[in-house]
Amino acid sequence: MNYALVVDSAAALPESILTSNSIFVLPIIINFDGETQDDVISESELVRLYQGNSFTVKTKLTTAPPSPEQVKEFLLSKVILHADNVICLSLSKATSSTFENVKRAAESIADDARVVRTESGINEPLRITALNSATTIAGYGLVAIYADRLLSKEQDFERATEIIKQFINVTRTYVIVRDLVFSRKRALQRGVKTIGYSTALLCKTIGLTPIVEITRDKTTPVSTQKSFFGALEQIVVYLIQRIEEGLFYNVININYAGDLDDLFALSSMERLKSVANQYQVKLLFGVMGLASSAVYGPGAFSVGIAPKNQAAVLG
Repeated sequence: MNYALVVDSAAALPESILTSNSIFVLPIIINFDGETQDDVISESELVRLYQGNSFTVKTKLTTAPPSPEQVKEFLLSKVILHADNVICLSLSKATSSTFENVKRAAESIADDARVVRTESGINEPLRITALNSATTIAGYGLVAIYADRLLSKEQDFERATEIIKQFINVTRTYVIVRDLVFSRKRALQRGVKTIGYSTALLCKTIGLTPIVEITRDKTTPVSTQKSFFGALEQIVVYLIQRIEEGLFYNVININYAGDLDDLFALSSMERLKSVANQYQVKLLFGVMGLASSAVYGPGAFSVGIAPKNQAAVLG
């Protein structure tokens, strides 16, 4: 099937996957200390940013979803001449207006797309749909990776769309919030009710580290550990158990707002790699983009997985 998959830059995709000719990344606009720019995709550039002193709780950092007009222009100029079947996959509609903007653009593009495609000698009809991933970061990236693989093999566009919707429903995202003071400030900027400053500062001072689950458009705190490494260990134990029980898709997507070598040096990651290799599960690692780390801060960790045991809880 001749297809294109459009994601926004909040999708945690390893840099190697972003080179796919079928994946198009719609940039989220970042305002970084007064300067407006597209979200950064280069992993080496992101690592330099996270390791430096320019990205802290004092940084004036905001994100803005692309407008329906910007989405439409992106589709007309970058996408529709390359594919007859287009899926626009957005991060959770509960956390951003991106999905609604993409949906509006997809629903209004037919006439303009027909003109552009006809002028280029393309007479095949364009089929385009917008899907809500119902999650974000690593889980959103996992849905995109699954969708790209499915679309490369499936010949029926409507059938593929329904299968992707089913996969979205079983995808789980877990995020370790490394800096509660940072995350609290960003939440307040977005108008989201959160914990008090004194509580956030106390948690940061004594090292309390929360884990949240983001799935089916709901964000739920599921655990709090005494350190980042304790939280990571809890997630690794959960991942190993789910691998042993079976996955709907033998890929786990891992995203970190920092240098991946720091993760690879941990014994917990070695254990996870060993079990994944034993069960032929592929682990993908990538550096978190600014659109996501703007919410959770440098050092945040995210994982996306589609476990067959949907009743299993973290902990």
